[in-house]
Amino acid sequence: MKKLLYILPIFLLLSCEEIILEDDISDERINLVAPADDAQFYSTGITFTWDPIENGTQYRIQIAKPDFDSPMQIVADNIIDTTSFTTQLNIGQYQWRVQAVNSGYATAFATRSLTVVSNEDFESNTVSLLIPQNNLVTNNNTQNLTWQPVIGAATYKVQIINSTTSTTVHEQDVNAASLAYTFSNGNFHWKVRASNAEGQNTMFSSRSLLVDTQAPNTPTLTSPVNLSISSDNNVTFEWNRTSLAGSTETDSLYIYNNSQLTDLEYKNIHTSPYTNSTLPDGTYHWFVKSFDAAGNAGAQSQVFSFTLN
Repeated sequence: MKKLLYILPIFLLLSCEEIILEDDISDERINLVAPADDAQFYSTGITFTWDPIENGTQYRIQIAKPDFDSPMQIVADNIIDTTSFTTQLNIGQYQWRVQAVNSGYATAFATRSLTVVSNEDFESNTVSLLIPQNNLVTNNNTQNLTWQPVIGAATYKVQIINSTTSTTVHEQDVNAASLAYTFSNGNFHWKVRASNAEGQNTMFSSRSLLVDTQAPNTPTLTSPVNLSISSDNNVTFEWNRTSLAGSTETDSLYIYNNSQLTDLEYKNIHTSPYTNSTLPDGTYHWFVKSFDAAGNAGAQSQVFSFTLN
């Protein structure tokens, strides 16, 4: 007697969480914007741009010298999540190409050529800032400001500007492509330009960051009052806290089933007042703790208890 063997489609063996449906972008075409095909440059700083693909989550850009058919060197091979890329290229001929990718698919590459003829137009170079990322919010006040070296540069001028007062708090000429600097608390722009031996300067490139090393204030609990008893299961939690200047602050409400604070009933971010109607009868212990976007954590408030019956 022959036995029948049933093979289930593989997708039936996967849980709902394991099935990831990704849009097929393989037939989409990347539209390169700049540089134009066969463009010639008299400076070594090149910015490549292209139009976004709707369901592409990242882009792969490759640069070959002199071309991809017979490359002497792959100058760049980067996967990024933006539609532009800036780099320095030595004098010579190049091809560059871009494809869009997501977790399941990739488009075909779109390809163009360019030539860097010379670096006589040094002032048209762009200083490509690397780290820290633009609009960084941090509680680390010492930052290693880093940028891509500009071909032909002799020195770099670095400026630190307080964004609130628009005043320059630090200015320094450096030979390397980095500078370690300790910021005070506040909003800042850091700017870099390159200079060559002939005294030509590029434009400044700029990024922003917010430095906040101060932990939020400790909340003061007001309601429900400590040791209170209520028959109303609509419980309104209230507390006070004075906000500090700096990064965005949030309050986390913690509700426990025991005084040892080991059996967590509820936790979430809320603003005061907050009403909860899901707590069953029982005795609860609660507190509020505050955090900010820079990674600072405030001290835990006092612990209050209340009983619902």
